[in-house]
Parts: sequence; structure tokens; C-alpha cells
Amino acid sequence: MSRSIKILSAILLITVFALQGCQLEDETIELPVIEDPGTGIWYVGKLSTAGDARFVRGYTINKTQYAFIAAGRNGFNIANVTDGASPSLTANYNTGGFVTEIFVDSVNGRHFAFLSDNEKGLFVFDVTTPQTPAFIDLVPYQNLTSVNRKDSILYSATASGLKMLNINQLPDTLTEAGTYTPADYIKHIEVSGNLCCLVENTAGLELLNITNPSSPVFNSTFKTPGSCLDIKIAGDLAYVADGNSGISVISVSNPAQPYFVRTVSTETDVRKLDYSPNFLFTAENNDGTSVFNLFDTSKPDFIGYYEPEGVTYAVHFYKAKILLANGANGLLILRF
Repeated sequence: MSRSIKILSAILLITVFALQGCQLEDETIELPVIEDPGTGIWYVGKLSTAGDARFVRGYTINKTQYAFIAAGRNGFNIANVTDGASPSLTANYNTGGFVTEIFVDSVNGRHFAFLSDNEKGLFVFDVTTPQTPAFIDLVPYQNLTSVNRKDSILYSATASGLKMLNINQLPDTLTEAGTYTPADYIKHIEVSGNLCCLVENTAGLELLNITNPSSPVFNSTFKTPGSCLDIKIAGDLAYVADGNSGISVISVSNPAQPYFVRTVSTETDVRKLDYSPNFLFTAENNDGTSVFNLFDTSKPDFIGYYEPEGVTYAVHFYKAKILLANGANGLLILRF
């Protein structure tokens, strides 16, 4: 069933429910005001942020829920989203470059934000106190697009390939632990267990064995049917944001021989994904976001959508909230 047909079905279903039980005293039908229009996802709150929200990641520090937002030309923002209906800006830092992605994690008992700045390189901030993020280091990698981590190694996608950094001594020092030459320019890095997946410009996916985190070993490459823009790995399956082709499902049970399972057509331009057990979330450029159930893990099943104004660059499902990087409109918070 196409998305347009599903939308019509949802509207008809809401109309039927609204009419049931109504006592019609005249020919005027007054339908109740319904905040949720029957799309399966509804609005909770929003926050105007400094800059163009390109990426978002939720992370908890001292029992407070925060959204870390890559704000393009305006660096990055930290927002308190504990109350999703009333998010508030906690901090902002302008890097002087263009931040497109943020990775947040704990090292040596402290919390750090690793910023992918396309123009300046890798920024590292100590965000243990989110109200006052402390600059730690800048590694001037050219055209940095993405970072991820396994154990003490931080993987960085740069113009000259994959760089491995040892972060075990943070907040004191960062040291380069190795390099890897990929098949093509890396757009995004995803790590799951001993599998590192590089989303590449034209080659599609490149799968690496990182049993030894500082020495990746090539497994295979795989070209998806569409644009191959983002990936989430869940067990033996990889879900790919495949542009106008929708969502592609790839088996990575044997990383040396991945194989195509299916493509789920969304009738939209799927740019980013997020995964939570049993559910998959999409960022669909000018068409907002959708949610799919994964009770049959190999067959994502559409169950809801939301179409805000503007561009939806990225999505993260965090603490029962759907966080959207909504471009010039800032941070959007939804529920389903």
C-alpha cells in the first residue's frame, strides 16, 4: 500500500470514529477537535536553535535529558529536552566552520562531544557540565564527515580516508593510532560490535572487521539499489537510508558476503535513519519523518508519519521522544 493511500485511510478512519456516537440534532456536524490527525505521530514541542539544525543526538547527563544538535555554520547547540513540551537551550558554541554530525560518549568517567566539522576538522568538547562545554582539542582533518567509536578507538571519516584516534587518555591527549584507505569517500560511519560499516559516496557500503579496533580488516563492499546515505545495524540486518529508493534491508550475518533482502518503498527521499528495538525511524528531507515497526525484522512495516514545514535532516529516537533536526526550524520533538 502506498503512503498516499495510507494517508487517505487514516483520514477516513478518523472521520468514522468521530461520527460514531454523535447525536445529530440538525444538519450541522460538529466534529471534535483532534490534536492527532491520525498519522500515528504527533507534535510535542519545538525549540528555535542558533543555526541550521542538521543532526541531533539525545544523551543523558546527571539524569537530565539533552539533545546535542549540529547547527551547521553556527556550530553546535545543547538543549534540555527532559520536558519535551518545553525544551530549552542550554549552551551554544560556534566553531567557525560547518558542523554536520555529533557523537557523544563517556570516556574515563567524563562526557565528551565529538563534532564533525566539514571545514575545521574534529572538535572535542568536555560536556560533563553541559551549561559550560569546555573545548579540549581540534584535530584539523580535512572534510571530516563522521565519527564513531569502539573501545578506546575513535574512527574519523576524512578526505584522506579513515583515521583511528586513541581517546583513552582524554581529557589530556588524543593520539593517532592508525589509518585505513577505504574504497571511496566516506559519508558516515556506523559501528556495531566487531563490525564497522562505512557509507561511501559511490561504492555503497564497505564492511570492516574491527576485532582489533586499531587495525580494521576489509570484509566486503555492497552497492545498494539507491543512493546509500545512512545505515543502522541491528543484529544480522542492516537498514539503509537509500534516498528515493526508500529503505533497503541488507543481511550482514556474514560480513564477507552481505546480501540484499528487500527494499521498502516510501515514496519519499530517505536521508537518515534511527533504530530502536522493534522500530525504525526515517528522516525524509522535505517529507518529514516516518516510523516502521520491525516485529518482522526483515520487513519494516509503515505505521505512522509526520510532515513538518522545512527540511528534516536527521532523526533520533530517545527516551520515548522522536527528535528531529528540522533545518532552519530548529529542533522538533514528536511522539508516537
